Amino acid sequence: MWFLAVNLTGSTISDISLQKNLGFGNSLLESDHESFPENSKSGSLSTASNIYDYYETKVSSLIRKFGILEAQLLAAIASKEASEKNLASAFKSRQEMDNKLTDTLKEIELLREKLAGAELAQEDASNLSNIVHSDNVRLEHDVAFLKAILDDTQKELHSTRGVLAGERARAFQLQVEVFHLKQRLQSMENRAPTPRKPFHV
Repeated sequence: MWFLAVNLTGSTISDISLQKNLGFGNSLLESDHESFPENSKSGSLSTASNIYDYYETKVSSLIRKFGILEAQLLAAIASKEASEKNLASAFKSRQEMDNKLTDTLKEIELLREKLAGAELAQEDASNLSNIVHSDNVRLEHDVAFLKAILDDTQKELHSTRGVLAGERARAFQLQVEVFHLKQRLQSMENRAPTPRKPFHV
């Protein structure tokens, strides 16, 4: 079991946090490599029962340490899985942010195009407004000139009407005089003696 734990520690755990977590167990294992006392020198372990008790104690200690290492290994694996999940979540969030950034850049580009179009339209509108203003000024001058001509024409018309009224009055007076002259001529013809017819033999 201890050999299996050591093999699992060396083959499956690669991150630094797991090595730190297992460092305590490795130090405990290394501290357990104490030399077995020799019977010839110390004489403390002289029977097979004492040897059995000694190895049983060692095995129990190794089993407890293996349990500690196994718990640390499971905790490290769980921590690694959580870190991988967090990393995957962070990567997914980064992809979403990249997509949002791409969409935002596209929207900014569209807004820039719209702004450029609006600026061109504003420039065209400004030019058209200047042209309309110039036309209005020219038309105002033309209207003022036509009004002056109209005033002069109305004055001439008024004067012509006066002259025409005078001519009409004069023509009426001439008609009256002609009428009187015709009447006088007719009365003179009525008063004149009728000529006699010549006598023929």
